[in-house]
Amino acid sequence: MEYRTMNRKELAAELDISYATLYRRMKLLDPEFRKAITGKSLLLENQVRYIHEQISGLKKWGSGSK
Repeated sequence: MEYRTMNRKELAAELDISYATLYRRMKLLDPEFRKAITGKSLLLENQVRYIHEQISGLKKWGSGSK
């Protein structure tokens, strides 16, 4: 993934997830980080990298793994 400044909708598209899913997964991130990006329309490169790294670790196994 190319890390660049982007908004949340672009980030969701890059991660191949819906905007709603991105929002739900971002609620699980560090509260201080979420507070720092609240109200910002664009996410900086380092913020995009952090979100990608955190969310990719949160991805669940396929539906057959119960």
